[in-house]
Amino acid sequence: MGYVDAAGLSNPYFLDENNNPCFTVSKEGQTTDLTFGRQSELEAYTCRDLEGESWEVTVLNWGGREHGNFAAKGDSGAAIFNAEGKLVALLHSGMPHCGMSNHVTFGTPGHYVMELISQQYPDADFSRLKYEDDDATAA
Repeated sequence: MGYVDAAGLSNPYFLDENNNPCFTVSKEGQTTDLTFGRQSELEAYTCRDLEGESWEVTVLNWGGREHGNFAAKGDSGAAIFNAEGKLVALLHSGMPHCGMSNHVTFGTPGHYVMELISQQYPDADFSRLKYEDDDATAA
């Protein structure tokens, strides 16, 4: 269903319980199944010694402990998507809160992932509107 571009990531259309702008997002993970979270309009900037630096999409757990974690170990690679079904990010890590549960999940922005894929595979079609079988047309 497409992806959220860089400008779209910074224009939230929802307010959380504290009236902070955010997006409602979801993911289907290998470990935690279907979960919901709140993606801030702010991307995280991370810098690790000798590992480089990056911009990340940040997702907070939906609510208190009764809602559980948005993600856990084993969910890496899951697509994080919005209510329209558009790719927001690909999940890659989390940050535990006081050594217990993850309270922040990080993902590589979907627009960047799609850009890299399109560079490597310029004929890739992610719209799911057509299917061409080269073997069928050659017959």
